[in-house]
Amino acid sequence: MRSLLKLLPYMKPYRSRYAFGLFLVLIGVMLAVISPLVIKAAIDGLQKGDLARPIFHFSLALLLIGLARGVLMFKGRFTLIAASRSIEYDIRSALYRKLLSLPPSFFDRSATGDLESRVINDVEGIRMVCGIAIMLSLSSGLMTVLSLVAMFSIDATLASLSIVPLGLISLFTSLLTKRIYQESEIVQKRLAEMTTVAQENFTGVRVVRAFVQEETEVDKFRAAARAYVNANLKLSLTRGATWGMMTLLIEAGVGVVLLVGGLGILNGRLTLGEFTAFTAYQFMLSWPVIAMGWVITLIQRGAACIDRISLILEEPEEEVLGSASRNTPPKKGEIVIKNLTFRYTKDRLPALKDLSLTIRAGERVAIVGRTGAGKSTLLQLLLGHYRPDNGTIFLDDHDVNDYTRRALREEIGIVPQDAFLFSDSLAANIKFGAKSEVSSDALDRAVESSRLAADLTQFPQGLEQIVGERGITLSGGQKQRTAIARAFIREPRILLLDDALASVDVHTENEILERLDEHLNGRSCLIVTHRFSIVSKVDRILVLDEGKLVEEGRHDDLVNAGGLYAQLVKRQQLEESLKLG
Repeated sequence: MRSLLKLLPYMKPYRSRYAFGLFLVLIGVMLAVISPLVIKAAIDGLQKGDLARPIFHFSLALLLIGLARGVLMFKGRFTLIAASRSIEYDIRSALYRKLLSLPPSFFDRSATGDLESRVINDVEGIRMVCGIAIMLSLSSGLMTVLSLVAMFSIDATLASLSIVPLGLISLFTSLLTKRIYQESEIVQKRLAEMTTVAQENFTGVRVVRAFVQEETEVDKFRAAARAYVNANLKLSLTRGATWGMMTLLIEAGVGVVLLVGGLGILNGRLTLGEFTAFTAYQFMLSWPVIAMGWVITLIQRGAACIDRISLILEEPEEEVLGSASRNTPPKKGEIVIKNLTFRYTKDRLPALKDLSLTIRAGERVAIVGRTGAGKSTLLQLLLGHYRPDNGTIFLDDHDVNDYTRRALREEIGIVPQDAFLFSDSLAANIKFGAKSEVSSDALDRAVESSRLAADLTQFPQGLEQIVGERGITLSGGQKQRTAIARAFIREPRILLLDDALASVDVHTENEILERLDEHLNGRSCLIVTHRFSIVSKVDRILVLDEGKLVEEGRHDDLVNAGGLYAQLVKRQQLEESLKLG
């Protein structure tokens, strides 16, 4: 039940809707309880030959009661379901907003399919609790109480006998409640696992086909689907046992009432009308009992869903950097790093160790080094995606911790090696993240500067061409150039290129770098690269190795020094000559 209390803040804005909807439903239940009394009066009147009130009047009364009850139940149900849909929307929106505020480390350890399942399926489970479960709980509870009151008023002995099956049902369901919760939680986990397998295969379908792994992946999905089916079957078995036991006890109670009530009619203790009304109330009780079995399942499933979603909602958000008092983005673009140390997890070696360096405002700097030297990690720290273990990063003489996340990233643009594109048009992907409305001239200029214009003839719809999920219809070079055009549109004060030209040829690379000068216009630029053809076009080169700055200077000076940089250049020249040979 403690899990359900977490829903109260989301339900509070709709308390008036709940009050109105439940009021209508409960009035409808009261009218339902009146119907057997009308039937009792009609039968007893007929049995006594009392025709002062014709049977027509009783029939009309039942018709009006049924009509009123139908209208009330419809309106009440609609009001409650509408409220639950609104809560579903609020929770899903809050969950989505929360996910977008979580740090990269959270997504590093989370499966995309599992997150999708929580946003879609788990929120739906919560909606069922906020709608149907609440309505059935209160309406069934009131119907049970009123029916029992009416039954005791007719015959206390029969009513006492009727309570026995209800007590056994309550005991039985309470014993199964924990089991239903556990099995419901397993069902949601298996659904998330199945969704993850499907999502990964849809995204990586080309890789699956390239390595002829279709059957292997089909078998993996079948195994996940079978686990989901088995979990549902186990839950269905428990639910079936609950419903079966309820039905058995209800029918046994009806048999006892029929026997004892029949004897009561024979000895004159009960009238036929009273017996008929009592039997109607007993059958009326069967629905709340059966409904409560379903409600228990909904509540336990909903509790499992709430707990799964709460794990995300209670996850600490991306750290607010320090006091985060500066809302003004860095304008000069100077970067000073002092004694910076960072490791991704405590059990891993530091990605950066005691790193100190300075990037002057407007300077173009290349960062090179072996794979795993910490080059990309440095860019992620500049963006505030991770927080260093030790040391400080200054932007324009201010500690990076003093900037709000928004201010920090507003003037820092990044073009990653693995450019991410949305399933939208080329134009929409290029404009993504623009600070203001993008004019057609600015768009054309960015497309031309990124050397994407030459490829537009391949697309029937030009810039309005839909690129598919993750830009699957584009080549690697086209995706990178689209991401570069996006950065040009944004015009950040500090531009980070994380091996962003790796998928383009040398000629295109040179053309893009030439146009880069036009867009930088005094802005700072850090270029992480493995290709030394770029380094002749930068002001300075930083060489990282095992997270440390081991060399810095210009190309010719570093080659003549004969250090790590010279080794890397010589190795690349040898590899290129072997390819040509």
